[in-house]
Amino acid sequence: MARVQLIDPTTATGKTKELFQVVETAFGGVPNVARVMANSPAVLDGFLQFSTALGKGVLSQKLHDQVKLAASESNSCDYCLAALCAIGTGHGLTAAEITGGRKGSSADPKTDAALKFVKRVVAEKGHVSDADVATAKQGGLNDAELVELVATVVLGFLTNYLNNALQTDVDFDGAAPLAA
Repeated sequence: MARVQLIDPTTATGKTKELFQVVETAFGGVPNVARVMANSPAVLDGFLQFSTALGKGVLSQKLHDQVKLAASESNSCDYCLAALCAIGTGHGLTAAEITGGRKGSSADPKTDAALKFVKRVVAEKGHVSDADVATAKQGGLNDAELVELVATVVLGFLTNYLNNALQTDVDFDGAAPLAA
């Protein structure tokens, strides 16, 4: 059970109501994570603005989802894993790509370089080495992509930490555990 109130979209007013309308349009409903964020409209607004901005960047939606899957797996965020597995298929991810995102690998060489870089960013808490950056660039990533990969990790961590700390009730089908 969530540790904070889930704001009810049917009774929301003002800025919160406006933000819920944006969420409703984007997701076809208001997931529990948005209802938790709405306790602070500033947080929900910031999340939506950051997500929208990254959606206009150079990375594909599929890669954004895979990066967030890698972050969510590393943070054991059941909520985000369930949500991203459900949403990812709608964004064109195959089951293999979802599993690869969670594991930090891909059959596509450039995506593999991106996910391996992300795993290093997560493991090293951002303190990656010159060699890590060089390896990512040798894998075909440019500076804009590297910046957006790190930003996507940060966005993923926001929802991971929020859901883990406040125990957001999962309102998506659960993600199956990864095979050993």
